[in-house]
Amino acid sequence: MLFWATFLLVSICDYLSKDWIRRNLALGESKEILGSFLRFTHWANSGASFGILQGAAPYLAIVSVGCIILAILLVPKMGKAGPLGALSLGLIAGGALGNFLDRVRFGSVTDFISLSFFPPIFNLADCAIVVGAILMAVFLLLTPEGRFDL
Repeated sequence: MLFWATFLLVSICDYLSKDWIRRNLALGESKEILGSFLRFTHWANSGASFGILQGAAPYLAIVSVGCIILAILLVPKMGKAGPLGALSLGLIAGGALGNFLDRVRFGSVTDFISLSFFPPIFNLADCAIVVGAILMAVFLLLTPEGRFDL
């Protein structure tokens, strides 16, 4: 249940935030949110998270589908192991779905979060994937529940 709730919440929030950006900022336009520390900058990213692998959108769409399918297949095992595993899978799969939908619809991913101390522009799906991966690593390495047979 936690997996599905997280998966849906991340996907919906990512979709709505990107839609708002596309409707309210022209491509390349920037708006200060917290001074120069945090800006919303409308950007189209044909690569992966944080701007790596530019031009690889078709291949990344396939990888996204694979990640979503793998996460769904792992839910029963991870759900038995504890909530941290299900939460991390939901974050990763929800972020993968959010970016996949953009790649299919637009050929690139809408990025918009710009921090003064971090050069790449990113989005909520990227954040969910990174946080999910960190939580997954913590779960697998540091909890007794993380030690299970796949």
